[in-house]
Amino acid sequence: MELGETEDQRALRSAVRKLIDEQAPQSLVKEWDEQARYPAEFFARMAELGYLGLPFPAEYGGDDLGVIEMLIVAEELGRRGIDFVSCYGLTMFLGLNILRNGTARQKEHHLPRAIRGLERYSICMTEPDAGSDAAGIRTAARSAGEGRWLLNGHKHYITGAGLPDTVLHVTARTSPSDDKHSGMTVFLVPADSEGVEIRRLRTVGRQLLGTYEVYFDNVEVVDDQVLGEVDAGWAVLQSNLELERMFNCGGYVGAAQTVLDMTIEHVNSRTQFGRSIGAFQAVAHPIADMYCDIAASRLLTYHAARLLDAGVSAFTEVTAAKLFGSEALQRATNTGMQLMGGAGFMAEYDMQRYWREARAATITAGTSQIQRSVLARRIGVAK
Repeated sequence: MELGETEDQRALRSAVRKLIDEQAPQSLVKEWDEQARYPAEFFARMAELGYLGLPFPAEYGGDDLGVIEMLIVAEELGRRGIDFVSCYGLTMFLGLNILRNGTARQKEHHLPRAIRGLERYSICMTEPDAGSDAAGIRTAARSAGEGRWLLNGHKHYITGAGLPDTVLHVTARTSPSDDKHSGMTVFLVPADSEGVEIRRLRTVGRQLLGTYEVYFDNVEVVDDQVLGEVDAGWAVLQSNLELERMFNCGGYVGAAQTVLDMTIEHVNSRTQFGRSIGAFQAVAHPIADMYCDIAASRLLTYHAARLLDAGVSAFTEVTAAKLFGSEALQRATNTGMQLMGGAGFMAEYDMQRYWREARAATITAGTSQIQRSVLARRIGVAK
């Protein structure tokens, strides 16, 4: 599909695809998934080649590129699965949050490290009683005087928290307030800080980054670790949402495209009743629908990205792309699994991994239910 990319953007897409084909073939990604292992060597290579610096200013070692370029990388990485693209994206959009909200000292310290692959980030927000209602957090930071805070609480379903050299972006209640969106603060907390306990959770899919519970027991943090302003954490969180969801959308498109490619290859090679099963309408028509879903998801995603690159608020468009893209990916993997039959269900084939990973797409980064509610309000329903 022609997306009006520039010559440089097409070159970027080609280079990333070549790197993935050479250093992250499907067989190796499958091995990483089975071993629940973060692909450190691959992402170290990406750092060496400068891909971790694409959206960051040159003064920190970046390339000053835009949302479209990030999206191209997300789509190409997404061809190897949602978990694979998240290994890149989580640090990227949280790094951009430091760029947008951090002090000069924080940016000078953290961003060059992230760009060189020496530091990773994990957003530490969700709690047992605060998921979609992110403002309902109970984790608290109490002032201990002289610019010191003591952090206590429990977070769960935290992606990537247990990886080496990770800095947690922890949301904590710092002041009581009748307005639950006030009185929250974001702290930058190294995961190996004294008083931090991290436990990995067992999940159906997304084994590369891992999902964790994180406990904070009188963890000492200081004012220099506050991201943004004290008690203004909600604004810091909100400033990150468009890019986070935008990046995920690119991954959905890439993963769905691979599912389509795998499904077509299978139905054209599988013979029953004297001909390939792709010749039967009952098989061919769902694949045609899958193609339309992916094309629509790609167009919604790149349209929203172009608005962001132009400096236009695109929260409505990003919400629509996230909602549609995540559900289109689920539909694609369900169709692919069904049309591959027994092969789709076998662990030796890649379809089952895409199916497992896709199941979380309508839950993470905002559930489909939340996206529909937000979208309804944005277009004028039940304001």
